[in-house]
Amino acid sequence: MIVTIRRKPWALAIIYTGVSLAVEAGLIIVGGLRVPHDNGVIAPIILTVPPTLAALISGYRRPKEFVILVILTSILTLSLTIVGGRLTGISTGLVEPIIVRTIAGFLAATIANRVAARTAKAE
Repeated sequence: MIVTIRRKPWALAIIYTGVSLAVEAGLIIVGGLRVPHDNGVIAPIILTVPPTLAALISGYRRPKEFVILVILTSILTLSLTIVGGRLTGISTGLVEPIIVRTIAGFLAATIANRVAARTAKAE
């Protein structure tokens, strides 16, 4: 049986980027937090809440797919942020988070879709 995954990685990437930036803006505006001074508070929230919300909104409901997607999105976001920060030397701004979170969401969704296809194929 041929199994195709119809979820679009770009859809998750755009949703994740939007949710993530909205949550971060809320923390900065409503919470009064400052980047990079309060990154110790902002980072854990950004690495847990937006990936979870984006996965739910995008339709990843199976527990294995959901967990893989959330963990991959968090790890890729953190890794790409560290690499981007080291390469550019910039720790604040809007362009870098948009690029990093879009790439992280796209890669995480692509990998999660492949894992889901393999799992469905094996069953």
